[in-house]
Amino acid sequence: MKDKWKAKEWYTVLAPKMFGDVKAGDTVADDPSKLIGRRVEMTVDELTGKLIKNPNLKLLLEIYDVDHTNAYTRFIGHKIDGDYLRSLARKRSSKIDSNIEIVTKDRESIRVKSSCFTLKKASEAQIKLIRKLMEDVIRSRATSLEFNKYIQEIILGKLSSDIYKVAKKIYPVRRVEITKTERAIPPAQGREDVS
Repeated sequence: MKDKWKAKEWYTVLAPKMFGDVKAGDTVADDPSKLIGRRVEMTVDELTGKLIKNPNLKLLLEIYDVDHTNAYTRFIGHKIDGDYLRSLARKRSSKIDSNIEIVTKDRESIRVKSSCFTLKKASEAQIKLIRKLMEDVIRSRATSLEFNKYIQEIILGKLSSDIYKVAKKIYPVRRVEITKTERAIPPAQGREDVS
């Protein structure tokens, strides 16, 4: 009988260029083509070795190309830990959600989901206005920034902070989070330069 494990090889998974092409981990496969489409989930600290403000944020990467023993990934989205988001929701306060599709300056399409948590219960009119402001900020930043820069602003919390500043003028706000992003990606076509 042939040992299946011995037939497998180790591949170095490389993070996208936007994170500095650093090693994101190792994976194993008996055929490099089986790595295409494989997803990797990790925190920013695991990737960069630096602590960031939000350890509850996870990056979603996907392998799209393999060259020798290197597996190249692209950024396909991020998400915030569900337990952390549930911990932000309080009784007698409002949670305002937004879910919109945006296009960046360099024509990348992304779905952006965000949540705003108020200190007390907001009225329907205030909730509507805050949601509109959230969506306006998310859209306007996207049209002025290229994909890589836009994602950096999300990961570093700059976009959340900008939304917080405008939302608190309408009603007292405790926290704003960009809870999830999903990048619209065409089928894999070799190595890419964007991320």
